[in-house]
Amino acid sequence: MRAATASATLGEVQRWALVVRRTERGRRRRRWLFPLVSALIVAGLAVPVVSSDPVGYGVPFWPFANGSDRVEWRVMDQVTATARAIGRLDAVPDAVADEEVEVLAARIGADAMWMRVRLHVPDGVRCREVSVLGDTGVRVNSRRVDC
Repeated sequence: MRAATASATLGEVQRWALVVRRTERGRRRRRWLFPLVSALIVAGLAVPVVSSDPVGYGVPFWPFANGSDRVEWRVMDQVTATARAIGRLDAVPDAVADEEVEVLAARIGADAMWMRVRLHVPDGVRCREVSVLGDTGVRVNSRRVDC
């Protein structure tokens, strides 16, 4: 903005004034609201999914898992270690069967093995489908299924 002033000795002098627009404080306060609400919505949608099978998603701790989930995690950890330690896939179902694990069905292919196991946990029994991929059981995946 220019303001014209007159002076007797200097002639016409121009004065420049700096005009700064002030931001609205309310908008600045709400700037964090959108990311926070978005994060809460994503977390709210993810919690029921993860809670449905905390062992399969690798989060066997509170608030997703209970005591039976932690026992299931421990048993599945033993099944995974056994499957990786044995050199032959056809020997895995017999090796993992013990008092906590029943092998209900098993299919053995060239480089993969699938089995359905019943786990005895404090809440009762749970069933999982376990797939072992590779000759040495390099990859072990499992998911919870109905018994």
